Amino acid sequence: MTAEGVCLLSELPSLSSASQLESPRLIVPRQYLFYLYINLESVPHALRRNLIQQRLQQASPFNNPASWIVQEGGSAQIWFWDENLIQARRTQTPELPTSVLPESLLRSPFTQGFRLQPCLSGWEMQYWDAASLRHTRWLPQQPDAPARADFVRICGYSLEQVEWTEADANLLPRPWNEKPFWSKENLTSEPVATKLIAGVLLAWLTLELGMGLGTQIKESYLSSSVAAQNEAMLDLVNQRDGALRQKEFNQAIGERISAPTPLFIAAQVHQCLAAFDFSILDWQYQRGQLVVLLQKEGLDTRGLIESCAANPAFTDVRVEPGLTPDQTRVLFSLPGAIIEGEPNA
Repeated sequence: MTAEGVCLLSELPSLSSASQLESPRLIVPRQYLFYLYINLESVPHALRRNLIQQRLQQASPFNNPASWIVQEGGSAQIWFWDENLIQARRTQTPELPTSVLPESLLRSPFTQGFRLQPCLSGWEMQYWDAASLRHTRWLPQQPDAPARADFVRICGYSLEQVEWTEADANLLPRPWNEKPFWSKENLTSEPVATKLIAGVLLAWLTLELGMGLGTQIKESYLSSSVAAQNEAMLDLVNQRDGALRQKEFNQAIGERISAPTPLFIAAQVHQCLAAFDFSILDWQYQRGQLVVLLQKEGLDTRGLIESCAANPAFTDVRVEPGLTPDQTRVLFSLPGAIIEGEPNA
């Protein structure tokens, strides 16, 4: 998809002939994508899907967003775009493929660090942590030194700590989170492994029944045996699911009970910031995260972070610029906080 309409990958001079997809897909370029990272480690499994949809609706500027979600372990990586724009392209070109894919899923993932990724149009700055894309920013031209420095600061690092890696421009034949059916990852996953085992059992049962068509007694015995085993297995599955739901409920209740009081949090913040001169403009606390808006021109943010990081009551302390040059936002994370990503254009 381009600004004017659509074109084939073979018509793009920036791609080599090796950049061919396994199946026809409509690629949404990075310039039309928004990104959201959500940490789900503290969220019960039963609530994760609803939380992802809720955060997506909150972050999206579109009335009709479409998305591609990669949920692995305790995090969710979400690329979303304007579905109305896709429909407009389909009106212009009805023969477009039905499958829509964000460009970022056709770029090789990274493990750790900062990376410059050339795109179909423009460049993307990326910060990866533990094989998850934590922050990203797209620019129409290759980022210069000030743009890189600003991105590094947003990610919470200093320039002395950062080394950039430049990726190649070739596309993967399929999305990096999609594995071939016969790959080790798919065969060892619980849903696929269960279906394979069920298929083997079904084939065995069919063979046994086919060989014993002439013996009515054997057919009756096999049918009753399979029914009894299925009933016993269903009972075990129901008991396991009930125990998991009860465990998640108990954990959620325990986290709410053990949450610190506002008085305790205020005392810890006062202890951290007592040595600094400033005015507090705003104070917001929600679900283990505290945001304090300070006003002071030339505030020593490095000293402020060091003072707050030394307090064991906080697991993470970050600062961000406010709306005006003399404003500073200080973000405190308490143990058990639900840390959510912010959308990146």
